[in-house]
Amino acid sequence: MFSQNKEDNLRRRLISIELLQELKTIYTYKELSEIFNVQESLLCRYVNGNRIPSEKQAAEIITKIKEKLTMSQILRNQIKVFDDGFIDVSNLLFFPTLLKLHLSLTLGVKINDNINKIVGIASNGLPFATIVASIYDIPLIIAKKHKDSTFLRYLEENVKESNSVVSSIYLREDLIKKNDKVVLVDDVLRSGKTLTALYNLASRAGAKILGAIIIASGHKLPPELENKFQIITLFRI
Repeated sequence: MFSQNKEDNLRRRLISIELLQELKTIYTYKELSEIFNVQESLLCRYVNGNRIPSEKQAAEIITKIKEKLTMSQILRNQIKVFDDGFIDVSNLLFFPTLLKLHLSLTLGVKINDNINKIVGIASNGLPFATIVASIYDIPLIIAKKHKDSTFLRYLEENVKESNSVVSSIYLREDLIKKNDKVVLVDDVLRSGKTLTALYNLASRAGAKILGAIIIASGHKLPPELENKFQIITLFRI
C-alpha cells in the first residue's frame, strides 16, 4: 500500500495528465510545447496516456499552468451568454480538472477552511457543488425540489417563481445539524431566489452559513443576500 506521500505524488502526476488532456482541446502540441518546454512527442504520449510524467515534471506542469496560463480567461471563454440573458456554464464541465484547480486557488484565500459541509441544489449547479465538496473533502448535502420518501423528515422552503407559481425546495433534517459550518454553492445567480431558499433552509436547521460560491453571475447581488454572508462569484459576466 502506498504511503500518503506516494499517494499524493501519484495523484499529482495523474492530475497533470488530465490538465494536459483538457488543454489539448484548446492548444496545439506545438503551443503546449512552448508553454511547458516539453517535446511535442513526449506531450503526445502524456495526453494519450502512454506515459506518465515524473514527479518533478508533473509539478512543473502544474506550476506553469498556474503561472503562465490565464486559467480564469480560458474558463471564462467557455461561458455563453444568450440574447435573452441566459448564462450557460455547462461547457465548463468539459474542463473539470482545470476548473477544480482554479477554484482551489481562488477559494484557498477567500473561504474559511473550517467548513464541514457543502449545500447545493439538485439542478444545474450540482456538478459544481460536487467539485467544491471534493476540494474540501467534506460531505455534500443536496436540497431537492421533491421529497424522496414520506418516511423522512424535511425542512421546506417556498420559492416564488412568478406571480402565479410557487415551488418548494426540501432539505433532509437528518443530513444537516445545528452548528454545522456550511458553504452554499450554485451555478448561476439570477434573481437570488434559489440562494435565498438554501440560506433559509440551512439557517432553520441551526447551521452557520460561512459563505456562498456562485460560478457565474450577470446580475448585481441582492442587498438582502450581500449583507448576510460572504458571496464569492467566480465569473462576473
